This record gives sequence, structure tokens and C-alpha cells, in this order.
Amino acid sequence: MDILNNLTELFRKFPGIGPRQAGRFTHFLLERPEEARELSELARRLPTAAHRCADCRRFFVKERAQTVCRMCRDETRTKELLMVVARDADLDAMEKSSYRGYYFVLGGTIPLTVGPGEKIPGLAVLQKRAAAIAAEGGREVILAFPANPEGEHTAEMTAAALAPVAEKYQLTVTRLGRGLSTGTELEYADADTLASAFRNRQS
Repeated sequence: MDILNNLTELFRKFPGIGPRQAGRFTHFLLERPEEARELSELARRLPTAAHRCADCRRFFVKERAQTVCRMCRDETRTKELLMVVARDADLDAMEKSSYRGYYFVLGGTIPLTVGPGEKIPGLAVLQKRAAAIAAEGGREVILAFPANPEGEHTAEMTAAALAPVAEKYQLTVTRLGRGLSTGTELEYADADTLASAFRNRQS
């Protein structure tokens, strides 16, 4: 397989990208060598430039020796709320709504094949983060996952993992309300829909 096909196949691995669009990306770079070089350089630097925040686990570019992102260092955000999302893209989407609490990125949804009792690394880290938030005045953990079967399964598994922490620290665990239709991915929902789901969250 030659370089053109290899690059097209690489683009096809991107979420939501089909073969036709992947081919367009490849030909776009062929016609614009400067953008191709810039893309190559940025992609080369990305693994060493971006790091996971020690608190929320979103990716961010370090400022000096910071291990916590700017959002988690923002003292103007309400300390009472912690929202758990699957991916960074979901966090970015929720930031367009009225939510101004803190976040935790689980790192993806939990497959339906994973049952109770199986260890999920992100859930163990979440338990510690929820306890730390509670110690600082946190009152509620909001589960904000996609409105589809895997998202529901993730919410159930996450709620079960948080139950001991919630009982110990008197935290309320809620879910986004049904402002979101079934099958909706958070990153594709509009700001008004997300704001409605946030206001109508359920326990």
C-alpha cells in the first residue's frame, strides 16, 4: 500500500470520518504542502505537549510545571458540583451550557460487555476525586453520558462505584435530564439542549 492509501486509511480511523471524506483530506494536503508540513509538525509535537490534568483528567498544554489545568485552577467555578463526562469533547460541549462547576473525564464509555465487579481504572480515580471535592464543599456529582445504551450502562456502573463515597460524604449523584433525546452524543448537542438537560438532571 502506497503513502496516499496509508494516509487515507489513517484518516478513516478518525471518529465520524468515512472513506470519501478521508480521501478528501489526503488530496487537500497534496494540494497544500505548507498545511501538510504544519500538520505533520503539530502531530509530532502533540504527544509531548499535551498532558492529562491531575484533577479532571482532560488533556491540556502545560504552562511551566503545572500539573492541573487552568479550568481546575479557576477559583470562580462553583465547588459544589462535579460533572463526570466520558470524553474531552463532552466537556467542551458542556462548557457552552450554563454549567460552571468542575469536571472529571472518565476516558470513554464502559462497554456493555463489562459487568459489575470488573475493575475500571477511571472509576477508582473518580472515587478519589469525588472524595476530594466533597472535602472542599462538594454536594453533587452529575453523570453526563451519551443518551444511548452504552451511556446508560456507564452511568449505572459509575453510580454504583460512587455509592460508598456518596454515602460517606453525603453527596447526591444525579444524571442529566431528558433534554437529550435517546442516541444523542453530547459533543453534537446544541447549547440550549445541554442547558435544559443540566437544569432537569435526575437522581
